[in-house]
Amino acid sequence: MDHAHAAVSKPGRISHGKQAACLNCRRSKIRFPSHHVGRQKGVKNKRTGLEKALYQIEQAIKRPRGPDAAASDAAHKVISNLQELLGKAQDQQQVSHSETDDFSENQDQTHSLPSPREQEDSLALDDAENPLQLLARASDLQLSPAETRKVPAPLQQQQAISRTQGHNSCANSFFVPVRASRDVGPELDPIELGLVTVEEAESLFSFFYQNLAHTRWGLDPLIHTVSFVRAQSAFLFTSILAATTLFLSSAAALSKRLFRHCRYLANIVAVQRHRSVEIVLAFMVNVPWMAPGNCLGDDDACAYIAMALTVALDLSLNKIVVPSSSFDNSFLKRQAKADCIDAKRALHMDGFDDVDAGSEWGRRLLRRRERAWIALFVLERGVCLARGRSYTVPPTTLVENCDHWHISDIADSRDGPMNSMAALRRNLDEIFRKVKSNCDNYQVVDIGPEAAQSIKTMIESFYDRWYATWAPAIGEGQSLSLPPYVDILVTHTRLSTYAGVINHPTAPIEVKRFFRAAALSSALNVLRAAIQGEARLKSMPNNTVIMISFAACSALSLSVTPGDSRSSLAPSVRNSIEETAGVLERIGATPSHRHGASVLYGRFLRELIRRAPVGSRSQNHFDQRRAMGSTEALQPMSSLDVYDPIVTTAQPSASPSLLWMEPLQFSAMSDDQIIDAVNRAGTAFGTTVPDVPFDDMLRWDWLDFANNGSDFNL
Repeated sequence: MDHAHAAVSKPGRISHGKQAACLNCRRSKIRFPSHHVGRQKGVKNKRTGLEKALYQIEQAIKRPRGPDAAASDAAHKVISNLQELLGKAQDQQQVSHSETDDFSENQDQTHSLPSPREQEDSLALDDAENPLQLLARASDLQLSPAETRKVPAPLQQQQAISRTQGHNSCANSFFVPVRASRDVGPELDPIELGLVTVEEAESLFSFFYQNLAHTRWGLDPLIHTVSFVRAQSAFLFTSILAATTLFLSSAAALSKRLFRHCRYLANIVAVQRHRSVEIVLAFMVNVPWMAPGNCLGDDDACAYIAMALTVALDLSLNKIVVPSSSFDNSFLKRQAKADCIDAKRALHMDGFDDVDAGSEWGRRLLRRRERAWIALFVLERGVCLARGRSYTVPPTTLVENCDHWHISDIADSRDGPMNSMAALRRNLDEIFRKVKSNCDNYQVVDIGPEAAQSIKTMIESFYDRWYATWAPAIGEGQSLSLPPYVDILVTHTRLSTYAGVINHPTAPIEVKRFFRAAALSSALNVLRAAIQGEARLKSMPNNTVIMISFAACSALSLSVTPGDSRSSLAPSVRNSIEETAGVLERIGATPSHRHGASVLYGRFLRELIRRAPVGSRSQNHFDQRRAMGSTEALQPMSSLDVYDPIVTTAQPSASPSLLWMEPLQFSAMSDDQIIDAVNRAGTAFGTTVPDVPFDDMLRWDWLDFANNGSDFNL
């Protein structure tokens, strides 16, 4: 049928819409396929404008690359045609769509407008925040029309083409996306080298997951089996085996061989720039039970964490995998593209191109990426709190929104405890900021007692909310008691909270008294948790050992009682430190080949108690009260007038309950009983506050190891 009369009905006007059907077609109601003018049925160019340009780009990408891609004139022709088509498409978009044909009656076939979300996606540029990754992805657009016919060229031209191809080959191998580089091979595998048998490896892995994995989060026993780990990373495979042998009395010789090989693999990974999720986990597995260095803090823990962070960022482990089973779609739509990574792309980066991202195995592989990052965040924050270092692992979007990450149909049983500590340590910075801000503003809006009560309520409510949220989620038994490792982590994190604000210069005197009493209670709770949980803390990591020793030194310093206080806790504190020292020594020396760092810290605490000044005023007062056995009032000592004491009304007598004839057994008390004992003792609540800087509570200078001849060697 002839449609020419409809096309020329308005000769002075160019129509960019659909042509109207002729009268014959309208009567018969025949619909024809929508072909643009000049195209005959069967012709290949079915697309026009921007659609045609995008189609040609896709076909060029799929086209196999030939060795003469750079020298092909056809490639340049395709590129110029694409640029011309894109320019025309942009000009067409500027033309108003209101000039549609007056005869058009096919309004039901008009295209629907894209949604706002689709418009945003069309304007987005992947990897705009990562220049190197954007360059690597841009290399995929290199055109290589292999089907073009080769034309013989002169010799000089062929030599020039050969040189150009060599340069392009180097460029193609350089501008590639980051992918995992596994540290595997017969020269690295401990089984191939004869260091361990397959049966021994299976047994050691089983022991690790049953007895050690609760203190080293980040692994999934359903993924990280012997066969999988061995195929992914010799470093992680050897690290798990070596760490396990530390706790088996019959594996002394095997432990020495595996640790020597583990150190060799760490150097290989660092020098040859291997990277994978399992390498990140390998560095973390080595940190908890690392051998002590030549002096305090002289080990490789911080260096290993730095290497793990570098590899993790290279592989984008800090990003949320989308689509995600741990986060709602509404939440993911609000996140920036820089904070997310596509599931298929993540699997491709890890070397699992043939794994379906929607399958259970694919979901577990993707979840292991997020788990590794959260575990690294928790480990690094704990090490920094114990060693007084600045944080290096940033609180990314994944960590800031991980409160419900542990709730999943493919979650591991240890995801909950790990997630609870991530949420606690993530929010510490905010509580520090609020407490310091209240101290700075108290002179303007509050008086001292009100500021102290406000800060006390703020800190206690912070931890109460954490307990209310996580005790039902990870608690054990009918009492919902926290797992022993989580319990001691929470107690020494609370101590770190008070340690971070106790010396704030603008804190009023009442606030400082509260800080001292609360810090002492927290320190004693750490010692109590270590003593009571000895049977379940056999795999105590070095970081926890440091915090327990810190708590002991803190308690010893803070138990120095002001002269106007009615009681002294120093003898009771010294007894608790003695018990704690014994716990640390036993844990670090079992089995005999472990040579744990806790042995050194236990010996240090014993020497600290032995060499610490015994004839302090608090000890003299305690001995005097024991000798008197009466309820005489204790008058403030005139020698403390230099602290400018606040004048209070002295009580005529003291209650017998305030004066303990025997040291208290803190290790047998509960948290509330310890807090009550500290408050009743009046420590730091007298009319004076001794000027004992909290920064000096780790009194390493109390002992001169070099001159006193003390034996602290393992």
